[in-house]
Amino acid sequence: MDYKEWSREYYRDAKKLLKTIRKYEKQLADSGRQNLEELNSTISSYRYIYYDLINTAKLLESRGEKTNAA
Repeated sequence: MDYKEWSREYYRDAKKLLKTIRKYEKQLADSGRQNLEELNSTISSYRYIYYDLINTAKLLESRGEKTNAA
């Protein structure tokens, strides 16, 4: 597998995870004060993973460009 394909997989996974984050954000908006701390913690954890996926995808994309340029 090349870096660009690998990068695309990370972007796809991040997009799927973003849907999950949006679902929890909707629950947070709809729930009022119930489970506020738990939902915020869950959203925060998923956001951390989301940004990690995006940053890794960018890194792999960059490596793919360098490999193709060489």
